[in-house]
Amino acid sequence: MTEGEIMSFSKKRENSSNTSEKKYWKSWNIKWNFFSILSVLVALLENVFISSKENVNNGSYRIFLGCYLIYLVFIYLGGHYFSLKVRLFGGHFAQLNFILGILLCVQDLLTEKFSIFSLPYFVSFAQVLDQINEDKSLLLQSTGASLLLWSLSFAFGTLIGIVLGILIGRYRQFNYWSLPFLKVIGIIPAAAWMPLTMVIFPTSYLAEISLIVLSVWFPVAFMTKGGVENISPTYFEAAHTLGFNEIRIIRKVVIPGALPNIFVGIFTATGLSFTMLVISEMVGARVGLGWYINWAKGTGNYTQVYAAITIMAILFSCIFIVINKLQGTALRWRPTVN
Repeated sequence: MTEGEIMSFSKKRENSSNTSEKKYWKSWNIKWNFFSILSVLVALLENVFISSKENVNNGSYRIFLGCYLIYLVFIYLGGHYFSLKVRLFGGHFAQLNFILGILLCVQDLLTEKFSIFSLPYFVSFAQVLDQINEDKSLLLQSTGASLLLWSLSFAFGTLIGIVLGILIGRYRQFNYWSLPFLKVIGIIPAAAWMPLTMVIFPTSYLAEISLIVLSVWFPVAFMTKGGVENISPTYFEAAHTLGFNEIRIIRKVVIPGALPNIFVGIFTATGLSFTMLVISEMVGARVGLGWYINWAKGTGNYTQVYAAITIMAILFSCIFIVINKLQGTALRWRPTVN
């Protein structure tokens, strides 16, 4: 390896280390990592040795706590003895893990053990996990159906929003004729269009897609428009000087310049689209997490409602992580983006 390659490799490691330090800014502390392990261990021992007033199958919950405990021990040992990245990660989240262990212990005592908050409206996390295990086939089918519906609708709504935002922000004539309609139609909640979509579209599935699209396109279009309008005119002058045609200007100047705003719109639309997903699946759908919640609510089984909500929270978190990674890759030139 040449001297230049060594310097390049060292610089990459230094940049990676600086990025990790910005992302995980809480320092490593053996005390907090030890307390996080202790809190989860206490939650496990409490569940095993304190008798329950409610009849609950704690098998899935104890497996969860055991896996969580093993994970925390691995983080503790890995950060203390082996890896700098594990040390940064473990140190940053140690206090949150400690609080989570305490919350798991408290909620178990208040619900299942002492029944201070009792059924049917209040359930322990152990009951939720047991319900997920019991209904895993139906929940897996519902999750897959909801994810497919959301993916198709979100992609289509995002594409419409980006195209409209670029056209409105870039071309004055398009802005003149379209912006008033954008402001009027866009501010109407997507749920308000539900009766109309049920009449217009031949199937309930197409109606559900249209409702989610309506919840997505406006924030994406509005933020994209703002991003295009904020691009410095000198960039367009430079592009014209270099002989760029309009298509190349869109590709090389407009889209990269508006990309930070586009992702702001996408993040906003993600939350709105998940809300609309649940609402739309409650009307006409035969499968999906929204349908599952509506069905469980109709039968009075609130444990199933909480089970579906837990699945949705995990699914939303995973989607949020994926979008955040895409943003980090697309905007890697921005020092403020991890």
